[in-house]
This record gives sequence, C-alpha cells and structure tokens, in this order.
Amino acid sequence: MTGLVTLDTGQDYTPVGQTIIALLMQTGGMGYMLTGTLLLLGKGRFVSLKQQSTMGISSQINEGTSLLALVRFVVIFSGLTVFLVSAILSAFWIPEFGVTKGIGYSLFHAISAFNNAGFALFSDSLDGVAGGSWVVWIHALAFIIGGMGFIVVYEVCSPNKRLSIHSRLMIYGTIGILAITTLAMLLFEQHSSSLGEGYERITAAFFQAATTRTAGFNSIDLNEMSHASHALMMINMVIGAGPGSTAGGIRLTTFILLLAGLFAVLQGRDSTRLMGRTLDVEHLLRASGILILTLALLTVICLLLLYFEPEQETIVVIFEAVSALGTVGLSLGMTGDMHWYSKILIILVMLIGKISPVILFSALANRPEKPVKFAGGKIALG
Repeated sequence: MTGLVTLDTGQDYTPVGQTIIALLMQTGGMGYMLTGTLLLLGKGRFVSLKQQSTMGISSQINEGTSLLALVRFVVIFSGLTVFLVSAILSAFWIPEFGVTKGIGYSLFHAISAFNNAGFALFSDSLDGVAGGSWVVWIHALAFIIGGMGFIVVYEVCSPNKRLSIHSRLMIYGTIGILAITTLAMLLFEQHSSSLGEGYERITAAFFQAATTRTAGFNSIDLNEMSHASHALMMINMVIGAGPGSTAGGIRLTTFILLLAGLFAVLQGRDSTRLMGRTLDVEHLLRASGILILTLALLTVICLLLLYFEPEQETIVVIFEAVSALGTVGLSLGMTGDMHWYSKILIILVMLIGKISPVILFSALANRPEKPVKFAGGKIALG
C-alpha cells in the first residue's frame, strides 16, 4: 500500500491482478484493526471490551466514541467516497478510454487515492493524464480526506457534536502545512519550469505538497525539481498525515505536539499549552519517543541502502528510504534499479512503516508502570 513498484501496474498486470491490488489497497486503508473487527462481526462473534480498547490504540478513538459505530461509519464513508470520486473521474475518462476501461480506471484510482496508496494505471502516474488539472485536484481532495483520519471525519459528520482538540488540530494543521509547503515549493522552483507555467504551477506545487504526505502520486517529473524541493518533500513524508487515517509518517499531531513543546521551552514555561489546553507530559514523552524511534530507524535504513547501492546518488537513496518508511511511494527512479537484497530491505521497511512506529510505541507505552518511584534528580542540558 505504498506505491513503490518495480513493475508498471497498468501495463504488466492483468485486469484480475489490478483488481486484487485494488482490494488490497482498500483493506489496508481501513486498517488492520478495523478490518479485524469487521471479520469478527461478520462471524457474529462478540468483541470484548479489552479488544475494543486494544483496537482503539491504532484508531485513536476518543472517549465516548463507540468502536462499532466507528466501524460502520468507516465502511459506509469509505465506500461512498470511493464511489463519488470514481463517478467524477469517469466523467473525464469514459470519453477518453471508453465505458469499460474508463470506469475501471476511475474506480482503481479512486481506491488508490482515498487510501493514500499511490498506485496508478498510467506509466507516468498523473503527469499528462486526461482531464488535466481537474483530475489532479480530484485526486488531491481524495487523499487529503483519506489522510485526515476517520475520527476527524466522523466528528465533522456527526450532528451537534463539538469537535475535539484532536480534530481541530488536524484540520488547522493540515491547512497550515499544505499552505506553507505549497508556497515553499513555488519559491524553490521559481527559476525552473518543473512546475509548468501559469496556473499549472500552483496546481503542481499544491499537489506535490499534498501527495508527499503519503499519497504517492505525482503530476510532474520529480527529477526535474531542485534538491531543496526534494528535501522539503522528505520532511513532509516524515511528518505524514493524521492518526487513524490511510496515511503513514509520525503523524501531523505528533509534529504539532513537538512544536508546542519546543515553544514552551523557548518561552521558559514548565507546561505546554495548546488551543487553551494544558498538555500532559505523557503526550510529549510519546511524541518525542515516536520521533526518536522514527529517526533511528531511518538512519539505519539509509546507512544500509547507501552501503548496498554505492553507485546511486546520495539524495536519491535517502529519498527512497524516507518514502518507503513513510509509506509514500514516490521515487526518483531508484526502485527498479536496486539489487535484490536492497529490494528485500525496502519491502521490510514498507511493512514497518505500515505497522507504524506510532503503534509500536503505543504498545510499549501501555505496559503497566511499576509502583516504585525513584528519587528525583537534575541533569545539566545545553
């Protein structure tokens, strides 16, 4: 579900193979925990409170939100969104490819976009695709919604329900990071034609800002962009999108928490406040742990790939590693040229990225704390 491939999905797979890929994308997008719950419900088995609590960790379920109600909402909302996106895309692609192929392509791309998978049936992804900017914006809207997290969408769609601080952080944070990254892309590529001309530049800059948050599509040739833009993309890949979403990365909320903690330190405060709330130290510790774990994994992966692929340019190797760990699927052309052992490493990295350092850290953090308290101490920093 990352989009890093060594074969052309549209040319090298039969319609049956493409259908299997689409089903795998949809299953992965709804999440292993939610999918497991659906299987239990389908067999008529009872989901215990302990199971609900465990599943709630990966889905970031807030207190008062029913897991089973959320599961029903996820299924309905996912199906409805995919149907609407595919219907809109069909309006552009049926006249271009015919009824059968147009509907098939539209449905595949709707599933891939909503689930932030990045698989495309065109050899150059969305670069020069029929429908132009409209199709690009439709894809962007689909994977932005998929990356918000089901809890956010659930609260937005729930009548008479006040948005939680998590949902507000995700909405404001998403708008903010997309705006900042888009402007930065336009700045870095101001003397280059990589983004196109006129209105196309805004579309291309926004799309690359959004897709690097784990969507994996591209509407331009990434190799024509500057290294500054590549570095910005990698930062976006590490940050990712929302908890409980179809995306990866350390999660946007984790990044915002770390920024809030940094500002508190710079202001000399002993507590961290955000949106009128004081944040627990536990949240900051987990956010710090998630970042450290992710950077440690990324360091090891980059070192191994640089050792395995000495003939590749350094930034190309690092870009590939970040893309794999963030489950993004973008590449600067290295994927198909790697040695077999590098490909195995990338497969393992993608699996680790899908399991997510967030879930691994949450599992460790939920171990019962020993009642013994040690004496306090101070360590000099800086």
